Amino acid sequence: MVHARGTQKFERVTITLVPTADERSFRHIPSTFSKTNRTYGWRHFEYMDYMIVPKKISSNEIKIDIFVDPTTKKKLQGVDIQKVVTNFVKLKIHSEWAGLKLGNISRATVASPPDQTFHRGTIEEILGANLEG
Repeated sequence: MVHARGTQKFERVTITLVPTADERSFRHIPSTFSKTNRTYGWRHFEYMDYMIVPKKISSNEIKIDIFVDPTTKKKLQGVDIQKVVTNFVKLKIHSEWAGLKLGNISRATVASPPDQTFHRGTIEEILGANLEG
């Protein structure tokens, strides 16, 4: 689901995931990158629209930024955003993000997500990984 959101600011939460010994750790790096549109897209979960952008990938940790649009049905506030994002990450770890465990969740800060189309050299192409999408 892609929305035109202009120059609106969103809440950004940085998540640190730790790969386990499970060989599936790097098979599904969390991302909402669309290979068709060659840009990051928005998805929906409970009370939030979100975009996931990988930030750092190493053998020790995977850092992702989750951008949250709190202007959905229920207005989310600081603590609510943390709670919803934490629940979201825990659910994903137990289902789609096999081989990863939660390391850290940062406080929400105001930020702008990437909005340009990527033509080459995206983290997805550089990693050559089968990213979630």
